[in-house]
Amino acid sequence: MSPSHSPITEEVGTRAERVLILTHGAPVVTEGVMPTLLSILDARGVEVCATAEEGAKHPALAARSLIEPTDLRPGGVDLVLVLGGDGSMLRALSREATTGAPVLGVNYGRVGFLTSVEQSDLEHGLGRALDGGYVTLGLPSLKAEWSEGTLQAVNDLAFLRGGESRLADLSYTVSGEPVATVRCDGLICSTPVGSTAYNLAAGGPTVSWRAKCFVLSFIAAHHLDTRPLVLAADETLTVTNSAIVGDCDVLADGVRIAALPPGRSITVGLGGEEVHLAIFPESSFFRRYREKFGRP
Repeated sequence: MSPSHSPITEEVGTRAERVLILTHGAPVVTEGVMPTLLSILDARGVEVCATAEEGAKHPALAARSLIEPTDLRPGGVDLVLVLGGDGSMLRALSREATTGAPVLGVNYGRVGFLTSVEQSDLEHGLGRALDGGYVTLGLPSLKAEWSEGTLQAVNDLAFLRGGESRLADLSYTVSGEPVATVRCDGLICSTPVGSTAYNLAAGGPTVSWRAKCFVLSFIAAHHLDTRPLVLAADETLTVTNSAIVGDCDVLADGVRIAALPPGRSITVGLGGEEVHLAIFPESSFFRRYREKFGRP
């Protein structure tokens, strides 16, 4: 595993001539705005691309430049435009990581912490984005390695008690040094991007996107002295299922990927592909934090 030591990157946006559209998993959420969206893009002479999956969800996209995920390449599109919530944004960020394309979201979800444009400001916000009025943050993702291969997560990796197990027994080391064995419902290893998701709900710390680190937090720990940990970019975390019987479920960005049998370990660090989040300069992490999670 080779964690990156470089600081968070930031690049000024460029005018978009070719845009890939990705939408919420439920077509009904975004089908009403599709004619308006395509009208704005057509008026600016922007080439619209979509996958076959998006074409099936939205007939208006089926006549556009259909491309498959395997066709995406560095420089293939100027901007990935996501109409959805944080789940849609996470899927897009993960999929587009290797292309380098900036991902900008229009909020069609519940919270939309990762999105930059609200529905009520679609025309103005989209026009600004197409003109290159955004900045792209290069953010770290997690990479996990074990005997079964590798996993990658933009938001978080979670290790949860599986099956009928009442508790999980999870031991962990940091860069090879044993730290503790914790009886709990599970633990969460989160990126700064994911710190406002499952990690926050479990009582973990919120981390600025500009901090290159990752977080370890616990779910319903049966220890009074258990506290979350913030780990440096060059440190690695090894999690071992120390139970005598009972697998732990391993989830990457909320999706169950595998089971970790007793005695098996996974090593996690900031070795995943950099993801590219497009935001407007004034829409800082702390402004979003205040607006999305602050008191009314």
